Amino acid sequence: LFALKVITGCLHAWILMRMSSLPDTLLFHKEGIIEYHLLLSNPKEWIRNFFISGYDSGYAGLLSSTNSYWNDLAGNIIIKFLSLCNIFSFGLYYVNVIFYNFVIFFGAIAVYRVFSMIYINKQRHLIATCFLLPSLIFFSSTIHKDGLIFAAIGIAVFNIYVALHKRTITIRRALYITAALGFIFFVRSYVLMAFLPAAFAWVLSKGIKLPVVFTFVGTYIIAAIIFFNAGSFLPAFNLPESVANKQQAFEKLAPASTAIPLDELQPVFKSYAANASQALNHSLMRPYFSDYKLSPSLLPLAIELFFYELLLVLFIFFRNKLIVKDAFIIFGLFFSISVLLIIGYIVPVIGAIVRYRSIYLPFILAPMVCSIDWQKFRSLLQIKK
Repeated sequence: LFALKVITGCLHAWILMRMSSLPDTLLFHKEGIIEYHLLLSNPKEWIRNFFISGYDSGYAGLLSSTNSYWNDLAGNIIIKFLSLCNIFSFGLYYVNVIFYNFVIFFGAIAVYRVFSMIYINKQRHLIATCFLLPSLIFFSSTIHKDGLIFAAIGIAVFNIYVALHKRTITIRRALYITAALGFIFFVRSYVLMAFLPAAFAWVLSKGIKLPVVFTFVGTYIIAAIIFFNAGSFLPAFNLPESVANKQQAFEKLAPASTAIPLDELQPVFKSYAANASQALNHSLMRPYFSDYKLSPSLLPLAIELFFYELLLVLFIFFRNKLIVKDAFIIFGLFFSISVLLIIGYIVPVIGAIVRYRSIYLPFILAPMVCSIDWQKFRSLLQIKK
């Protein structure tokens, strides 16, 4: 599985290198080489420039989408990581792919291990949904933010699950969770925004043994109230405005071949409610087969999505009578749907939507695939002589 991720990461990069514009992963590589030479010649400056803001506003704009030290931090983390990798790879991109996948592979293993503790004897199903989903392995294996986010999510959920299962938490486990969530915040703050209420409801329902559905629904109602009113008390944490600004920042980027129209999001509840159906449609249902007209590269992604829709149909008609009702499963669904809703609000490019969506698919598809009665389905397909 690890070798497959490395091969996929190299293949993806090979494809990107033949594009007319320079993709982000190669920009990271280019900057990583510059930082590598700086590390060798001036280690003190290599450390110092990571903490220096080059903006007039200094370190303001914690949730800003442009012209902010914090907005640039995610890319700078990757660049610094690559500069360290270059010590051993001598600046070879494809060798750095190995180091990168070595790090993020822990996240996929962590997600797999949590599901394997819930779905006993479902190893093949879980390997397929935690490692081998086409868009997941394709986009998470390339040097970019997505794989790192997936790794951090995996580390966080694994340690939370084990702590809840053992009904105790060690200092080391608490540090792992804190470091993972801190990393998510600095790389993609909106992912943490979706993670916290889902994790809080998960801990409440599992740790205090409250009714699962009631706990999650109640937690999300409270979370929604906080989301839309936090800015009244802490202007720096005006979360609706932060998400709306991210949409505007995406709109200002260079036009993409797979761009789609997006209704303007206003930082008020009414606008969020009105745009919710479009957001979920974009993040869950695109690309359509007709989107092939925008770019031929969307066709295999549309085919992949079609098979996931078939899995949903099989789940509806061939699900097991005894479906596992672990709180982690509900957490995964609430968390992933929340993130996909935010992605649908802010991202007006199908290609980017598919890449962002890929790392949350295991939380939706793994429970679905493990809950289908495949023997019953196969028996239906058998033709009796």
